[in-house]
Amino acid sequence: MDYIIKRLSGLSDAHTKFDLISPIPINFKMFDNEILVNYPLELKGSKLLSINDYNMDRVINELENVITYGTLGKRRYEIEKSLFNRYVLFGLPLFRNSEELTFKIEKLDGTIIEKKFNRNDTYENELFSSNKYLYGNNCEYKFIDNCLIYNHSSVQKKFENKIMEAINKLQNEDLTNIDTIIIDLRGNLGGNSTLNKPLMNFLNENKDKQLICLTDYRVFSGGRYALRDLIKLGAITIGEEISTPLNCYGNSNYLNIDKYYFSVSECYFHPFLGFSAESKEEFQKEVTERLLKPMIFKPDILINETKEDYINGIDTILNYAIFYSKNNLRKM
Repeated sequence: MDYIIKRLSGLSDAHTKFDLISPIPINFKMFDNEILVNYPLELKGSKLLSINDYNMDRVINELENVITYGTLGKRRYEIEKSLFNRYVLFGLPLFRNSEELTFKIEKLDGTIIEKKFNRNDTYENELFSSNKYLYGNNCEYKFIDNCLIYNHSSVQKKFENKIMEAINKLQNEDLTNIDTIIIDLRGNLGGNSTLNKPLMNFLNENKDKQLICLTDYRVFSGGRYALRDLIKLGAITIGEEISTPLNCYGNSNYLNIDKYYFSVSECYFHPFLGFSAESKEEFQKEVTERLLKPMIFKPDILINETKEDYINGIDTILNYAIFYSKNNLRKM
């Protein structure tokens, strides 16, 4: 089955994947091939050394056989997600015959500890918030140094009312002293791309403001449509590369194969050329080399989150965007 998924995947199809999750109460952030604890908070920044005494290079090599990705950013995200998913971990040859996972962790003070997770325990009272992990502070906004910073971290259908409420509230704010609008797109894994429209309408009504868009390795699927719209509105993009080529397969549907759930792409999109194909026949008839050539997004200003800033709770990308806003306005 791993080989089938790898054949279906590729640079332009990171939607096709095994997509069943059973979490354990720990999650991680990856910097290069170094794995740092993100949750629980008391261990934040600690380094994951091994699982069941297998070093992390060995574990990551096995994960490479089951995750799908089109960019290095998507690889990073899928490895992070796999490391708290017992279905993936206990399915690896390394751990398939184990009843327990022992995570060896080096704390910031150098102390070595172990966290053990049983194959069958649910850990209901210890789990992190999946909503917070996946969607962050979606639809929230704040004002810093004459900047309006709006979090647009999901367009999942369940956020439709919250998106409308947030935009209505924004429309009633006094933005007279606001010079720059920063749209924080980081973590936007997609959903229903039509839910980008209320935000774009609001921005069209405020074209006198400098517009900045923040990106990271988790922007995916419908999130890239928001990115396209923001670029067309003249946004300066600051941050990291995203999780997918701008043109790719999408519109996930789910298949149950022997009681295993797989996310499978149903369409092919090129948002900048206005092309979409929703059937094999349409795709074969209309597709061209130009449409298929991967369109890799490069931010105007490439800023990567640093490990040190992450450990210290400093937002590398947002801080640079605010700095850039001030300096750019002085030059205008």
